[in-house]
Amino acid sequence: MEDFSEYNGEGTLLRKVQLRLLDILVEIDKVCRKHDIQYWIDFGTLLGAVRHGGFIPWDDDIDITMPSKDYRRFLEIAPKELPNNLFLQTKDTDPSYRLLIDKVRDKNSLYITKHEDFTRDYNKGLYIDIFEAKPYPKVNRKLQKFIMHWYQKTCHFFSVKQSVNLKNHLASIVFPIIKLSLDIVWGMINLGKKTNIGYAKQFNVYGNSYPHNIVFPLKDITFEGKTFLGPSNPNKYLSSIYGDYMKLPNKEQQHTHIIYVDLDLP
Repeated sequence: MEDFSEYNGEGTLLRKVQLRLLDILVEIDKVCRKHDIQYWIDFGTLLGAVRHGGFIPWDDDIDITMPSKDYRRFLEIAPKELPNNLFLQTKDTDPSYRLLIDKVRDKNSLYITKHEDFTRDYNKGLYIDIFEAKPYPKVNRKLQKFIMHWYQKTCHFFSVKQSVNLKNHLASIVFPIIKLSLDIVWGMINLGKKTNIGYAKQFNVYGNSYPHNIVFPLKDITFEGKTFLGPSNPNKYLSSIYGDYMKLPNKEQQHTHIIYVDLDLP
């Protein structure tokens, strides 16, 4: 087996970050199992579980997804159930936060990536991303990917601070029209029978949706020696996102998101 200790060997900063993230996931799992809330580890987290038995060695985040009904219940229950060192971050719980993805943050850390907005005083601790999954119609993958790409692009534009220039001024005029058009087209498509499940459209940059039997029933999966929930068919799920997911990326693509991290805030 290839040696990746240069990335996350015991005692390295990255490994300490990964273990702190693992602690957050354990607490989320406790809340979800206690209240029968469905979730599954997703994206690189699921890929790491299948290919490496835990974190992708150079990875520094965790992603989970919940069906809409469970997602809404989690947003209601988590603030009451999470331990004091954790914080559910939404636009409601942290008004300065404007990004699209809700998170569970660690209050006792500072984690900076290139996406942070220092003009806003929102919590910037280590976090786990929480995605929402919704019923989807069975639709051409290329069309779905095109719609989702532009929808995500317009949503992201208005969720982060933009530079003042002619290009962004024009985008601020054109993007609302694009978004409205996409809403109309997607609404018409959704008049059909919904046999799949996929990410809420502002998150669905891959244009993915899956037949229910690829996702459900959820099953236990091992990640870092602990048991969490994963899709029913991880192979088909990961293949849909990454293709040959067992093939390692080039060295140049093996990088973290960290710009700065402090794990010991008072």
